[in-house]
Amino acid sequence: MYQYFDLDDSRFENLVVAICKQILGEGTQGFSVGADGGKDGEFFGKANSYPSKQKPWEGLTIIQAKHTQGINKHFTDSDFYSENSESNILAKEVIKIKKMVENNNIDHYMLFSNRSLTGGAKPQIIEYIAKNTELNSYDIGIFGVDDLNYYLDCYPHIANMRSINLEPLNIAPTINLNELSEVIGQFSKVFKDENVQKELLPKIRTSYKEKNKLNNLRNETARELEKLYIKHIFQIDQFLKDPQNDKILTSYQESIEEFQLQYIIPKQRELDYFDDIYNELVSYLTNRDYVLSKNRRLTRMMVFYMYWNCDIGKSNDDSSK
Repeated sequence: MYQYFDLDDSRFENLVVAICKQILGEGTQGFSVGADGGKDGEFFGKANSYPSKQKPWEGLTIIQAKHTQGINKHFTDSDFYSENSESNILAKEVIKIKKMVENNNIDHYMLFSNRSLTGGAKPQIIEYIAKNTELNSYDIGIFGVDDLNYYLDCYPHIANMRSINLEPLNIAPTINLNELSEVIGQFSKVFKDENVQKELLPKIRTSYKEKNKLNNLRNETARELEKLYIKHIFQIDQFLKDPQNDKILTSYQESIEEFQLQYIIPKQRELDYFDDIYNELVSYLTNRDYVLSKNRRLTRMMVFYMYWNCDIGKSNDDSSK
Protein backbone atom coordinates (compact mmCIF):
# COMPACT_ATOMS: atom_id res chain seq x y z
CA MET A 1 0.00 0.00 0.00
CA TYR A 2 1.60 3.23 -1.13
CA GLN A 3 1.31 6.48 0.76
CA TYR A 4 -0.56 8.31 -1.98
CA PHE A 5 -1.09 11.36 0.23
CA ASP A 6 2.60 12.20 -0.27
CA LEU A 7 2.02 12.77 -3.99
CA ASP A 8 1.22 16.22 -5.34
CA ASP A 9 -1.87 16.76 -7.51
CA SER A 10 0.11 16.59 -10.77
CA ARG A 11 1.77 13.26 -10.01
CA PHE A 12 -1.51 11.79 -8.81
CA GLU A 13 -3.19 12.82 -12.06
CA ASN A 14 -0.30 11.22 -13.96
CA LEU A 15 -0.85 8.04 -11.96
CA VAL A 16 -4.55 8.00 -12.83
CA VAL A 17 -3.89 8.63 -16.53
CA ALA A 18 -1.28 5.84 -16.59
CA ILE A 19 -3.80 3.39 -15.10
CA CYS A 20 -6.44 4.47 -17.60
CA LYS A 21 -4.02 3.91 -20.49
CA GLN A 22 -3.98 0.27 -19.40
CA ILE A 23 -7.67 -0.35 -18.76
CA LEU A 24 -9.10 2.03 -21.36
CA GLY A 25 -6.40 2.39 -24.00
CA GLU A 26 -3.24 4.21 -25.07
CA GLY A 27 -5.42 6.96 -26.51
CA THR A 28 -6.13 8.20 -22.97
CA GLN A 29 -5.25 11.90 -22.88
CA GLY A 30 -4.27 13.78 -19.73
CA PHE A 31 -4.60 17.54 -19.38
CA SER A 32 -2.34 20.18 -17.91
CA VAL A 33 -2.84 21.29 -14.32
CA GLY A 34 -5.34 24.12 -14.03
CA ALA A 35 -9.06 24.76 -14.25
CA ASP A 36 -10.25 21.37 -15.48
CA GLY A 37 -13.95 21.95 -16.09
CA GLY A 38 -14.65 18.63 -14.42
CA LYS A 39 -12.04 16.51 -16.18
CA ASP A 40 -8.36 15.67 -15.81
CA GLY A 41 -8.32 13.34 -18.78
CA GLU A 42 -10.44 11.67 -21.43
CA PHE A 43 -10.55 8.65 -23.68
CA PHE A 44 -12.53 8.22 -26.88
CA GLY A 45 -13.12 4.81 -28.39
CA LYS A 46 -13.64 1.26 -27.19
CA ALA A 47 -12.04 0.46 -23.84
CA ASN A 48 -9.52 -2.37 -23.50
CA SER A 49 -10.99 -4.00 -20.43
CA TYR A 50 -13.25 -1.68 -18.45
CA PRO A 51 -15.65 -2.46 -16.94
CA SER A 52 -14.94 -5.89 -18.50
CA LYS A 53 -13.40 -7.33 -21.64
CA GLN A 54 -16.77 -8.85 -22.54
CA LYS A 55 -18.69 -5.56 -22.27
CA PRO A 56 -16.21 -2.66 -22.50
CA TRP A 57 -17.29 0.95 -22.51
CA GLU A 58 -17.40 2.65 -25.90
CA GLY A 59 -17.58 6.36 -26.60
CA LEU A 60 -16.22 9.35 -24.69
CA THR A 61 -14.98 8.62 -21.17
CA ILE A 62 -14.23 11.57 -18.88
CA ILE A 63 -11.61 10.99 -16.17
CA GLN A 64 -11.42 12.94 -12.92
CA ALA A 65 -8.64 12.67 -10.30
CA LYS A 66 -9.24 14.05 -6.80
CA HIS A 67 -6.15 13.95 -4.61
CA THR A 68 -5.99 14.63 -0.88
CA GLN A 69 -2.94 14.94 1.37
CA GLY A 70 -5.02 13.79 4.34
CA ILE A 71 -4.24 10.40 5.87
CA ASN A 72 -6.96 7.72 5.76
CA LYS A 73 -9.57 10.01 4.28
CA HIS A 74 -12.85 8.54 3.05
CA PHE A 75 -15.20 9.14 0.15
CA THR A 76 -17.92 9.62 2.77
CA ASP A 77 -16.11 12.44 4.60
CA SER A 78 -18.51 15.40 4.76
CA ASP A 79 -16.08 17.68 2.92
CA PHE A 80 -16.08 15.27 -0.03
CA TYR A 81 -19.60 13.85 -0.18
CA SER A 82 -22.88 14.66 1.52
CA GLU A 83 -26.35 14.51 0.03
CA ASN A 84 -27.42 17.32 2.35
CA SER A 85 -24.81 19.83 1.23
CA GLU A 86 -24.07 21.65 -2.01
CA SER A 87 -20.64 22.90 -0.93
CA ASN A 88 -18.73 19.60 -0.76
CA ILE A 89 -16.30 18.49 -3.49
CA LEU A 90 -18.55 15.93 -5.15
CA ALA A 91 -21.57 18.26 -5.26
CA LYS A 92 -19.49 20.76 -7.21
CA GLU A 93 -18.24 18.06 -9.58
CA VAL A 94 -21.81 16.88 -10.23
CA ILE A 95 -22.69 20.32 -11.60
CA LYS A 96 -19.84 20.06 -14.11
CA ILE A 97 -20.79 16.52 -15.10
CA LYS A 98 -24.42 17.50 -15.64
CA LYS A 99 -23.33 20.33 -17.94
CA MET A 100 -21.26 17.85 -19.99
CA VAL A 101 -24.27 15.53 -20.23
CA GLU A 102 -26.48 18.39 -21.46
CA ASN A 103 -23.89 19.26 -24.12
CA ASN A 104 -23.43 15.61 -25.16
CA ASN A 105 -19.75 15.78 -24.17
CA ILE A 106 -19.68 12.63 -22.04
CA ASP A 107 -20.72 8.97 -22.28
CA HIS A 108 -18.92 7.54 -19.26
CA TYR A 109 -17.39 9.00 -16.10
CA MET A 110 -14.49 7.77 -13.95
CA LEU A 111 -13.63 9.31 -10.57
CA PHE A 112 -10.34 8.37 -8.87
CA SER A 113 -9.28 9.47 -5.39
CA ASN A 114 -6.72 8.38 -2.81
CA ARG A 115 -9.55 7.94 -0.31
CA SER A 116 -10.92 4.76 1.22
CA LEU A 117 -14.03 3.47 -0.51
CA THR A 118 -16.15 0.93 1.37
CA GLY A 119 -18.46 -1.52 -0.34
CA GLY A 120 -21.49 0.21 1.11
CA ALA A 121 -20.42 3.70 0.03
CA LYS A 122 -19.61 2.86 -3.58
CA PRO A 123 -23.15 2.18 -4.88
CA GLN A 124 -24.47 5.05 -2.78
CA ILE A 125 -22.11 7.55 -4.41
CA ILE A 126 -22.66 6.14 -7.89
CA GLU A 127 -26.41 6.49 -7.42
CA TYR A 128 -25.94 10.06 -6.18
CA ILE A 129 -23.97 10.99 -9.31
CA ALA A 130 -26.43 9.21 -11.60
CA LYS A 131 -29.47 10.86 -10.01
CA ASN A 132 -28.00 14.34 -10.26
CA THR A 133 -26.45 14.13 -13.74
CA GLU A 134 -28.77 11.75 -15.66
CA LEU A 135 -25.82 9.49 -16.45
CA ASN A 136 -26.65 5.79 -16.24
CA SER A 137 -25.15 4.20 -13.13
CA TYR A 138 -23.50 1.58 -15.38
CA ASP A 139 -21.56 4.41 -17.02
CA ILE A 140 -20.01 5.62 -13.74
CA GLY A 141 -16.85 4.21 -12.19
CA ILE A 142 -15.58 5.12 -8.71
CA PHE A 143 -12.06 4.15 -7.60
CA GLY A 144 -10.45 4.41 -4.16
CA VAL A 145 -7.19 3.38 -2.50
CA ASP A 146 -7.86 -0.37 -2.77
CA ASP A 147 -8.46 0.02 -6.52
CA LEU A 148 -5.22 1.97 -6.93
CA ASN A 149 -3.35 -0.78 -5.07
CA TYR A 150 -4.97 -3.41 -7.28
CA TYR A 151 -4.03 -1.70 -10.53
CA LEU A 152 -0.46 -1.12 -9.36
CA ASP A 153 -0.23 -4.82 -8.58
CA CYS A 154 -1.47 -5.55 -12.10
CA TYR A 155 0.80 -2.98 -13.75
CA PRO A 156 3.82 -2.59 -11.42
CA HIS A 157 5.85 -0.62 -13.97
CA ILE A 158 3.57 2.38 -13.40
CA ALA A 159 5.04 3.06 -9.94
CA ASN A 160 8.48 3.62 -11.47
CA MET A 161 7.43 5.96 -14.27
CA ARG A 162 9.38 9.22 -14.09
CA SER A 163 6.24 11.38 -14.12
CA ILE A 164 4.83 9.46 -11.13
CA ASN A 165 7.85 8.12 -9.22
CA LEU A 166 6.13 6.20 -6.44
CA GLU A 167 9.28 4.19 -5.77
CA PRO A 168 10.81 6.54 -3.16
CA LEU A 169 7.65 6.45 -1.06
CA ASN A 170 7.57 4.03 1.83
CA ILE A 171 5.19 1.13 1.68
CA ALA A 172 2.87 1.99 4.56
CA PRO A 173 3.48 -0.40 7.49
CA THR A 174 -0.11 -0.01 8.65
CA ILE A 175 -2.98 -2.37 9.20
CA ASN A 176 -6.01 -2.06 6.94
CA LEU A 177 -8.74 -0.03 8.65
CA ASN A 178 -11.31 -0.14 5.86
CA GLU A 179 -13.07 -3.30 7.02
CA LEU A 180 -13.62 -2.09 10.59
CA SER A 181 -14.63 1.32 9.25
CA GLU A 182 -17.36 -0.39 7.23
CA VAL A 183 -18.58 -2.30 10.31
CA ILE A 184 -18.62 0.74 12.59
CA GLY A 185 -20.19 2.94 9.92
CA GLN A 186 -23.12 0.55 9.52
CA PHE A 187 -23.45 -0.22 13.24
CA SER A 188 -23.59 3.48 14.12
CA LYS A 189 -26.79 3.74 12.07
CA VAL A 190 -28.64 1.19 14.23
CA PHE A 191 -26.96 1.40 17.64
CA LYS A 192 -29.26 2.43 20.49
CA ASP A 193 -27.74 3.37 23.83
CA GLU A 194 -30.86 2.31 25.72
CA ASN A 195 -30.81 -1.16 24.17
CA VAL A 196 -28.98 -3.04 26.93
CA GLN A 197 -28.77 -6.66 28.04
CA LYS A 198 -28.88 -7.10 31.81
CA GLU A 199 -27.74 -10.73 31.75
CA LEU A 200 -24.50 -11.78 30.09
CA LEU A 201 -24.59 -13.97 27.04
CA PRO A 202 -23.34 -17.55 27.47
CA LYS A 203 -19.59 -17.77 27.87
CA ILE A 204 -17.74 -18.01 24.56
CA ARG A 205 -14.86 -20.53 24.80
CA THR A 206 -12.73 -18.85 27.46
CA SER A 207 -14.58 -17.05 30.24
CA TYR A 208 -14.02 -13.32 30.64
CA LYS A 209 -12.29 -13.84 33.99
CA GLU A 210 -9.97 -16.53 32.65
CA LYS A 211 -9.23 -14.55 29.49
CA ASN A 212 -8.18 -11.55 31.58
CA LYS A 213 -5.65 -13.74 33.40
CA LEU A 214 -4.29 -15.19 30.17
CA ASN A 215 -3.81 -11.72 28.66
CA ASN A 216 -2.73 -9.96 31.85
CA LEU A 217 -5.55 -7.42 31.79
CA ARG A 218 -5.50 -5.44 35.03
CA ASN A 219 -8.50 -6.00 37.31
CA GLU A 220 -9.51 -2.34 37.48
CA THR A 221 -9.47 -2.05 33.68
CA ALA A 222 -11.43 -5.29 33.32
CA ARG A 223 -14.10 -4.04 35.72
CA GLU A 224 -14.35 -0.67 33.96
CA LEU A 225 -14.65 -2.21 30.51
CA GLU A 226 -17.28 -4.62 31.80
CA LYS A 227 -19.25 -1.79 33.40
CA LEU A 228 -19.17 0.34 30.24
CA TYR A 229 -19.67 -2.18 27.45
CA ILE A 230 -20.83 -5.60 28.56
CA LYS A 231 -24.47 -4.41 28.49
CA HIS A 232 -24.11 -3.73 24.74
CA ILE A 233 -22.48 -7.06 23.84
CA PHE A 234 -25.80 -8.65 22.94
CA GLN A 235 -26.70 -5.79 20.58
CA ILE A 236 -23.38 -6.10 18.73
CA ASP A 237 -23.70 -9.87 18.61
CA GLN A 238 -27.20 -9.72 17.14
CA PHE A 239 -26.14 -7.08 14.62
CA LEU A 240 -23.25 -9.19 13.32
CA LYS A 241 -25.32 -12.39 13.22
CA ASP A 242 -28.26 -10.84 11.39
CA PRO A 243 -28.51 -12.68 8.02
CA GLN A 244 -29.00 -9.28 6.33
CA ASN A 245 -25.53 -8.30 7.53
CA ASP A 246 -23.54 -11.13 5.96
CA LYS A 247 -21.21 -8.69 4.20
CA ILE A 248 -20.71 -6.75 7.44
CA LEU A 249 -19.85 -9.99 9.25
CA THR A 250 -17.28 -10.77 6.56
CA SER A 251 -15.74 -7.31 7.06
CA TYR A 252 -15.68 -7.93 10.81
CA GLN A 253 -13.95 -11.30 10.38
CA GLU A 254 -11.35 -9.78 8.07
CA SER A 255 -10.76 -7.04 10.64
CA ILE A 256 -10.08 -9.43 13.51
CA GLU A 257 -7.66 -11.47 11.42
CA GLU A 258 -5.81 -8.30 10.46
CA PHE A 259 -5.70 -6.97 14.04
CA GLN A 260 -4.70 -10.27 15.62
CA LEU A 261 -1.90 -11.08 13.19
CA GLN A 262 -0.61 -7.60 12.39
CA TYR A 263 -1.08 -5.84 15.73
CA ILE A 264 -2.13 -7.89 18.78
CA ILE A 265 0.37 -10.76 18.57
CA PRO A 266 3.40 -8.48 17.89
CA LYS A 267 2.32 -6.11 20.67
CA GLN A 268 1.96 -8.96 23.19
CA ARG A 269 5.66 -9.63 22.68
CA GLU A 270 6.44 -6.02 23.60
CA LEU A 271 3.92 -5.03 26.28
CA ASP A 272 3.17 -6.78 29.58
CA TYR A 273 -0.43 -5.67 30.09
CA PHE A 274 -3.34 -5.98 27.68
CA ASP A 275 -4.67 -2.65 28.99
CA ASP A 276 -1.86 -0.93 27.11
CA ILE A 277 -2.46 -2.96 23.94
CA TYR A 278 -6.19 -2.20 24.04
CA ASN A 279 -5.65 1.53 24.55
CA GLU A 280 -2.94 1.74 21.89
CA LEU A 281 -5.07 -0.13 19.36
CA VAL A 282 -8.09 2.12 19.93
CA SER A 283 -5.87 5.20 19.68
CA TYR A 284 -4.27 3.85 16.49
CA LEU A 285 -7.67 3.22 14.91
CA THR A 286 -9.32 6.51 15.83
CA ASN A 287 -6.29 8.63 14.91
CA ARG A 288 -5.98 7.16 11.42
CA ASP A 289 -9.52 6.81 10.17
CA TYR A 290 -12.23 9.47 9.80
CA VAL A 291 -15.24 7.20 10.38
CA LEU A 292 -13.64 5.63 13.46
CA SER A 293 -12.60 9.02 14.83
CA LYS A 294 -16.24 10.16 14.61
CA ASN A 295 -17.37 7.04 16.46
CA ARG A 296 -14.74 6.69 19.19
CA ARG A 297 -17.07 5.13 21.74
CA LEU A 298 -18.41 2.56 19.28
CA THR A 299 -14.84 1.78 18.22
CA ARG A 300 -13.80 1.12 21.84
CA MET A 301 -16.96 -0.94 22.28
CA MET A 302 -16.31 -3.03 19.17
CA VAL A 303 -12.69 -3.72 20.14
CA PHE A 304 -13.93 -4.82 23.57
CA TYR A 305 -16.43 -7.13 21.87
CA MET A 306 -13.59 -8.63 19.81
CA TYR A 307 -11.69 -9.30 23.04
CA TRP A 308 -14.70 -10.61 24.99
CA ASN A 309 -15.70 -12.86 22.09
CA CYS A 310 -12.18 -14.33 22.01
CA ASP A 311 -11.53 -13.00 18.51
CA ILE A 312 -8.39 -11.14 19.60
CA GLY A 313 -5.97 -11.79 22.42
CA LYS A 314 -4.98 -15.11 23.98
CA SER A 315 -7.66 -17.72 24.67
CA ASN A 316 -7.71 -21.16 26.18
CA ASP A 317 -8.96 -23.24 23.25
CA ASP A 318 -9.54 -26.23 25.51
CA SER A 319 -11.94 -24.40 27.84
CA SER A 320 -15.01 -25.38 25.81
CA LYS A 321 -14.20 -29.10 25.92
